[in-house]
Amino acid sequence: MFKEIPSLNRAIKESENRLSVKLGENVSIVVRHFLTESIISRLVEIDHEKFRSELWYNSKELIDKTRKKDYVCLLLYVSSKPTAFLYGYGDENNPNWFFLDEIATKVEGKGIGKTLIRLVQAYCYELGYHQIVLYTEDQDEKGRMLRQFYQSLGFIYMYTDPEKGVVMNYSVISPASAQIH
Repeated sequence: MFKEIPSLNRAIKESENRLSVKLGENVSIVVRHFLTESIISRLVEIDHEKFRSELWYNSKELIDKTRKKDYVCLLLYVSSKPTAFLYGYGDENNPNWFFLDEIATKVEGKGIGKTLIRLVQAYCYELGYHQIVLYTEDQDEKGRMLRQFYQSLGFIYMYTDPEKGVVMNYSVISPASAQIH
C-alpha cells in the first residue's frame, strides 16, 4: 500500500525506472482511454496466451468496454514488446466503485502485475473512487494463488459468487472520500 499515493504520471515514471533496472531492459507504460485495432490485437495476444479460452474476450467486447465511464488501459512494454496490460472502468451500478476487469502479464514474478495494480490505484485515487472491485479465483488452473496475490496488495475478500467467482475490493483513500468521512 502506498504511504502517500503519487500522481499517476509520477507513479508511471517511477515504475518505468524501477522495472527497467529490475528487468535490465527498457520498460515503458502507456495509458490509453480508447483502443486501436493494433492495441486490441496486442491485448488479445496476451489474453489468449495467459488465460483459458472461456475467459477470452473478443475485439467487440474489448471495444464495448472502452465506452464505459473512466475506462483506462495500462499497457506495459519491455524493449518495445507488449508484455502486460490492465484495464478497468467505473462500475455502472455504483458510481463510487471502479471495476478492475482484467490484468495479464507474459512475465511473472518480476513485479509487473503488482506495478500495474499500484498504478490503477493511483488512477482511482485521482478520480475520487472509494473502492476498486475485481473478480478472481482462489487458484487458477496453473496453480497460481490469485486470491492471495490480491490480498497481498490490500484487496479484501468480500464473498464468492457462483458465476463471478471470488469478489474482492480495495478501499481507495481519495480526496473525495476523505471529505465525506
